[in-house]
Amino acid sequence: MGPDASLIDAIAVTEPRKASLYFDIKRNTLDDGPGIRSVVFFKGCPLSCTWCQNPESINTGYELSYDAEKCISCHDCADACPEQAIDLSSPDKIIRDKCTQCFKCVDVCPSGALERCGNDIDMDHLVEKVLEDEAFFEASGGGVTVSGGEALMQMDSVGELFSRLKQRNVHTLIQTAGLFNYKVFENLVLPYTDTIYFDLKLMDSDAHKQYCGVPNHSIHENFRKVQALARDSVIEVLPRVPLVPFITDTDENLSAIADFMLENGVKNMQILPYNPIWLDKLPRFGSVQRLDFGEGTGKFMPDAELDRCTEIFESRGIHVHCHR
Repeated sequence: MGPDASLIDAIAVTEPRKASLYFDIKRNTLDDGPGIRSVVFFKGCPLSCTWCQNPESINTGYELSYDAEKCISCHDCADACPEQAIDLSSPDKIIRDKCTQCFKCVDVCPSGALERCGNDIDMDHLVEKVLEDEAFFEASGGGVTVSGGEALMQMDSVGELFSRLKQRNVHTLIQTAGLFNYKVFENLVLPYTDTIYFDLKLMDSDAHKQYCGVPNHSIHENFRKVQALARDSVIEVLPRVPLVPFITDTDENLSAIADFMLENGVKNMQILPYNPIWLDKLPRFGSVQRLDFGEGTGKFMPDAELDRCTEIFESRGIHVHCHR
């Protein structure tokens, strides 16, 4: 049993959660699975990756988003706040430790600078919303993807969503960081799942804990289990590696991941080029930047680096797909 077993127990979902939240639905996507897809982004993640592309997804609860570029300094929000948690003369504007998330400021904001992040899941409404594009799913071989955060923290909701979609023969796909309770997944979600995109970041467990907040033992064990299902053609699994300069993209780490792929019979995988868009999101939620590797932090990866990363896998006979 890995050292993160207590965390796995803590996120086990055995009965309906009363506070399942999603924070976005992205329609007509082409990069989140086969065909044209709708992606439902759930809130909450047991990892805390320092480069998280969706920092608004880590917290399981509601959050207040403030976009300084949209703010017109009308002061309506400060006047409406009963806790005096808004001070437009301060650098951060929102006094986060005083905010009770009543969202009265959002109600009066005329420019949309203030937004509530997190929507309660009304399953009937959610199913109706994603099925608005059912004709595109059918024409393109697409479907619905769940992402996050970690969608498998909300397994009751994901299972119910997928079960309803399978009644309409809609393709279902999960994007996961791999830290979830496998037994609960096996009962609630797996029967209605067609494909899993499984992200692997760092092979060294100490480095994984340093940069992602938790060790990786249970993640690797879950990968072995779902990959065994893929070998038996029960489900399709695509391993993915998010590339982060000097952290996940090192020759040492990628070689270790490639060896792990070979051990588990993987022949096809994907690498995800580093994307610096997360930097612009942090100030909106009062988050602090925890990762800085110099000038490259705010830049996309050059093709030469992507070629180097690709070669590490392909030299071992593993076919690599990469969106550039």
